Amino acid sequence: MPHLSAETVQRVMKDLYGYEIPLDRAAAVANMTGALLTLAEHMTAGEHFESEPPFSYPLLISEADRIAKSKDSARATTTR
Repeated sequence: MPHLSAETVQRVMKDLYGYEIPLDRAAAVANMTGALLTLAEHMTAGEHFESEPPFSYPLLISEADRIAKSKDSARATTTR
């Protein structure tokens, strides 16, 4: 798993966002970030998961289409 130190997290938070966080919380963020980076590495390596994430690309596209159609039909009824 990629390692990110708590001190690095503290520095990035302060330099980029102006936040000061305690070392124990920075350690938790570093640990979670390492886990997410590991997951991202697995995903880009071609490993597939058995279930799709809840907000998959096809789902987002179909929802966008549905919303656009409902807006179009609402506009059509208000202009009559």
